[in-house]
Amino acid sequence: MMKNLYICLLFIAAFAITGCYDRDIIEHKPGESIDPVTNLNYTIDGTEITFTWTLPSSFPDDILLPVSVQMTVFKDNIQVSSTAIPDAPTTYIYTQYDPESIYRFIFKVKANVDTEDQSVSNVRYSKGTVVVI
Repeated sequence: MMKNLYICLLFIAAFAITGCYDRDIIEHKPGESIDPVTNLNYTIDGTEITFTWTLPSSFPDDILLPVSVQMTVFKDNIQVSSTAIPDAPTTYIYTQYDPESIYRFIFKVKANVDTEDQSVSNVRYSKGTVVVI
């Protein structure tokens, strides 16, 4: 009897944690969206990968310039780093490339927002542009 009660409580707890929540809060932030980086290209030279891209040509009015680019690196499906590259960059050299591994790089435009509203995030991201090597 007690074992069945524990199993039932475990099931209820697992359902409560994973079953019901509002993704709308996670997926939608107030404010005009930022366009992603485009023309993402790369060249490999030994253990270095040089990335180049084009930043959006315009930004919403509440964005503070210059923007940054957030680069997240996954090696063999494990996140190994996340770096904010400041001052409106259009290139980056990744120096820890191992040709025996599979990499996924995600590039997002990251911008500070001009707001004094405590309920609004002061950072906004574009959708990610992904390259798999």
